[in-house]
Amino acid sequence: MMPFTEYFKQGCKPNLTGSIGLEVEHFLISRNDGRPMPYDGENGIGQLLEFLRKDFPHAYYEQDLLIALESEDVLITLEPGCQLEISLRCMNNLQEMMEIYLRTVSSILAYIHPRGYDLIYSGGLPTIGQEDVVLIDKERYRLMAQYFKNVSTRGLEMMKATAAVHVSVDYTDEKDFIQKYRMANILHPLLAFLSSHTPMYAGKKNEDVLLRDSIWSHTDPARCGILPSLFEENFGFDAYARFLEQVPLIVMNDHGNFIDVKDQTCAQVAETYGYGKTEIAHYLSMLFLDVRLKQFIEIRSADSMPPIYTQAYCALVKGLFYQQENIETYSSLTHSIETILQAKEALRKDRYDTIVYGKPVQNLLKEMIFDAKKGLTEKEKSYLLPLEELVNTKSLIPNLSIEETYQKAILMHPLESKESALRITEAIQKSELNLGGNMYTRTLHIPKIFTQEDKHRFEKIVDTTYSIFTKVIQAYKTDVQIRKLFGFSRELEELILCEPAYTSPIPICRLDIFYNEQTKDFHFCEFNTDGTSAMNENKRLNDFLAFNNIFQRDPEDYEIPELVQSWANAFIQTMKEDPKVCEKARIGICDFLENAYYTELYVFEDVFKQKGYDCEVVDIRDLDYKDGKLYSQKTGKVIDVIYRRAVTRDVMDHYEQVQPFIQAYLHHDVCCIGAFQTQLVHHKQITQVLMNPVMQKYFTLDEVSFIEKHCPITYDLTQDVVEKIQDKDHWIIKPKDSYASKGVWAGIDLHQNQWNQVVSQHLDANYIVQKYITPYKTKNIDLVNFDELKDYSNMSGLYVYNGHFAGVYSRCSDGGIISTQYNEKTIPTLFLR
Repeated sequence: MMPFTEYFKQGCKPNLTGSIGLEVEHFLISRNDGRPMPYDGENGIGQLLEFLRKDFPHAYYEQDLLIALESEDVLITLEPGCQLEISLRCMNNLQEMMEIYLRTVSSILAYIHPRGYDLIYSGGLPTIGQEDVVLIDKERYRLMAQYFKNVSTRGLEMMKATAAVHVSVDYTDEKDFIQKYRMANILHPLLAFLSSHTPMYAGKKNEDVLLRDSIWSHTDPARCGILPSLFEENFGFDAYARFLEQVPLIVMNDHGNFIDVKDQTCAQVAETYGYGKTEIAHYLSMLFLDVRLKQFIEIRSADSMPPIYTQAYCALVKGLFYQQENIETYSSLTHSIETILQAKEALRKDRYDTIVYGKPVQNLLKEMIFDAKKGLTEKEKSYLLPLEELVNTKSLIPNLSIEETYQKAILMHPLESKESALRITEAIQKSELNLGGNMYTRTLHIPKIFTQEDKHRFEKIVDTTYSIFTKVIQAYKTDVQIRKLFGFSRELEELILCEPAYTSPIPICRLDIFYNEQTKDFHFCEFNTDGTSAMNENKRLNDFLAFNNIFQRDPEDYEIPELVQSWANAFIQTMKEDPKVCEKARIGICDFLENAYYTELYVFEDVFKQKGYDCEVVDIRDLDYKDGKLYSQKTGKVIDVIYRRAVTRDVMDHYEQVQPFIQAYLHHDVCCIGAFQTQLVHHKQITQVLMNPVMQKYFTLDEVSFIEKHCPITYDLTQDVVEKIQDKDHWIIKPKDSYASKGVWAGIDLHQNQWNQVVSQHLDANYIVQKYITPYKTKNIDLVNFDELKDYSNMSGLYVYNGHFAGVYSRCSDGGIISTQYNEKTIPTLFLR
């Protein structure tokens, strides 16, 4: 018996395990120039492996280069063009397998993301040509590259510019091997097509749906493609061994040194080096057939693809190859190598609009998925959903957005995701986000995830808007005509004109916008200055991502802005500009507590105390003013600095009751953050003012264009505009000076009779009507109450601290108005690193 035949027989597993082996290759690509991460250098793959080494008991070197790491479950190796391969031990539990894989990926991302690299799933290098890729400086790769230059047209592409997913299955005996091996070769074109994922190649759109197969087919006919004896009567272990022995070996591992064996065959080299386990492993690795035999069957059909599809692909292979009925069906689809090759070409030419093995390819793929389910558990069947969707829509694997990845992961793990959502809701209910009486923050399972491009866009929006607001405040103080545009009372005007002792015109505000994540265009909804809130709600929802099963797969992928500590720091920086504020200044957080988001006020009280400041939450009516100092009636202590959360409308409605605060403010005996000049921006009439020619003379042409493009058309709700707003779906009614969306009606949510009644009731009653902006919609899911994805309107609130972008507050609704009173859901906000 030949040594190889004996080796293959030793791989038989009489009791079928149902186990799957998985290898995934990845490109690590620079965001700056699209080049793969090199091996050498301060931020190279060599250093990445050193970073990972603490988690791997075994490290392997070649020519003094660290080239591999191994633990009980994972082996990390490198391909010639610095593709990084993660191999997992064979296991039956697909969920456990993917969890181990994703944990490994997460560790890799923690290293590469801060260094400007992304982990890319693609069958072919999407960014640059192979000629610009530097091989790892190893003798083995140098010798292989020289060999392939002489025998093939695409061998260097194979080495430097391809990445695959390999899945392995066991065999019980030689007969089982023969059937499964033939079946894998027959299904290779279909599996390659279903897993095709190379939309871009070498910087250009890729039109070859089986690109990797094309590259391998033109690498070396002596070692690639389909075993010639596949359908011969005597095919088996011996036939595979005889073919392997005749393959030119190229290089040989001579006790850690790779030497050139030129055109010597495997059998010739083995005469010198023998058939030990290490030697056999090397001999087998130099054969690149579509389906390879080791002590298992390695199916090499799939492109490198996102994890959601990799898991689906593993489930498909497991379901098909461990059911005897399926093996009988698919191993007999053809007995001709020529027919397999014709299937490849037909798929390249006509994709879903072709016939393969006598059936429309869409029908055949549907049958494969259906039959795979016979060999899977109920949970494993759900993993097939992404592939089912592809086949049903006649699609290839897309470049998924992060939200789409979340959606598919939730559909694949419905029970786990629902349990996760319930844990998040339970955590919310036990936190300060629960105000009691069923008043707690509602959320959805998919966070709002923005890119760095979005972040830069938000920064520019903030810079321009803040500049405009600053000019409005300055103009109001110097120009009587501008004051007339607002028409505020004498008392409020006095407060607005009272100059604060710090430089920031608006220490804190939030710009609520409707942001289109595809076009990057946006429209303003409203501006919040007085009482800007929800910073802690944002923080806590980010904290509760610890319970989100999908997020926890790759938490290192994201940057999460922190809004509580950063606002406290900005607050302290601002108050220190006031020369009257002493080192041991005492802070009062003031609001009308019956209207306040009071739990957040106490969070900030604790934060200021942690920073060394005596602080208390106090109702703005419970203050005394005497001898030039403001006191808290609650504690009898002096208050040097006010964090004003009381909105101006409430202050003016209780003007006589808050006189101690008013007098201290007007006499500059207390530092108030923020000053009443912020009301100019907070008042909903600001949109009309910004569009008024009297105001616009203070702006640059670019600022005027910015306002006209992004601010909605706004009218006073008077009899004069009734005819203009009959098309209710295009309009929304708001009070001029309110908050929390009180008294807001969107025509799209009302019947025509209801709309007419609302208009009639609020004519000439200090209301405005604005052009309704259709919000950008994304799919999300409320897993606590439902099992289906649905469309939600999105609103993004851009927090601004002392003129600088600080973070985003993300809210969603399935209605026309996004507000707590109208089925609002608040979700965490993340930025991709």
